[in-house]
Amino acid sequence: MDPNETKKTSGPAAGNGPGAGGGPAPGGAPRGGFGQMLLRQPRKAVSGIVFSGAVVGMLCASLLFSITIAILSVALEMSVDAIAGTEAYRYVSYLLYQVVYLGLILVYMRVFREKPRAFGYRKTHWRFFVLALVLECGLLFSLNWLNDWFVRLLELIGYEAPGSSIPSVQGFGIVGVLFVVAVLPAFCEETIFRGLMLEGIKDVGTVAACLLGGLLFSVFHQNPAQTAYQFVCGAAFTLLAIRADSLVPAILMHFVNNALIIFDARFGFLSNLSGGGAAALYAVSGVCLAAALVWLIFFEKKTNRKKEGPIRPFLYPALTGIILCGVIWVYNLVVYIA
Repeated sequence: MDPNETKKTSGPAAGNGPGAGGGPAPGGAPRGGFGQMLLRQPRKAVSGIVFSGAVVGMLCASLLFSITIAILSVALEMSVDAIAGTEAYRYVSYLLYQVVYLGLILVYMRVFREKPRAFGYRKTHWRFFVLALVLECGLLFSLNWLNDWFVRLLELIGYEAPGSSIPSVQGFGIVGVLFVVAVLPAFCEETIFRGLMLEGIKDVGTVAACLLGGLLFSVFHQNPAQTAYQFVCGAAFTLLAIRADSLVPAILMHFVNNALIIFDARFGFLSNLSGGGAAALYAVSGVCLAAALVWLIFFEKKTNRKKEGPIRPFLYPALTGIILCGVIWVYNLVVYIA
């Protein structure tokens, strides 16, 4: 079914196409049962399917990868831990998920015959790229305390955050790490979250879309130690994409976030700052965060959306992915409790 098909209809269903998301019946209750509600909200339902599809695809890829490693362990007469310590394993473990996301994006484009412009690859004003950099500076540095606080909270129950598993950043290795950890995730994850998914849920309202974007982005990564930070990042990325009416600035923001972490792992220019330098950096980044948020919230209201449609047509198809992510989040928490 063409996701734009319902835009061409007339009568009661008109205006309930993929972009519009549809509206509730008088009194707030959707007309018809579960199936009819989803059919009346095709684009919103597709967004939920995209989220669950990304999660299920990721888990299937992980299972196949684990089976392959077990077979290689026997064939090469190496322990699984020894294989897991190789650079090849680390690169493949990062690439694996990005291949799944790319596949999902391509399947979506083929099934619904949409060009990238339809799901967020649109031109936007240059100021949104400046805002992306300013906002990222604020998030990455001034919100370090939020991540540290949440980790300390988890440590009260014995949780110990695992160490980094990225490939070596020494020498030219940093180029490969930038590609698999910064370039691909920025493109693939933003295309899914601020592209395919956001285009279907904008009509739930700007505030609800940002909160939902933050929640889904956070649980999707299944990392207890980064839960709070990823929630804030997901909400901020979503707000920026809505205001810019484009996901391209969010891609830049996501890339810069990951790239700075990689460069710090290589050169230590952030972690080795003196007390005075760190205080100055946090102060500047705090100002950047406040200024960017104030501008996006109060001075970029042209793309602000009020609630026009229900959220349930998205949540029902997305529920499988949400539950799976929640279960894995709990598992990752329990595994690292000493």
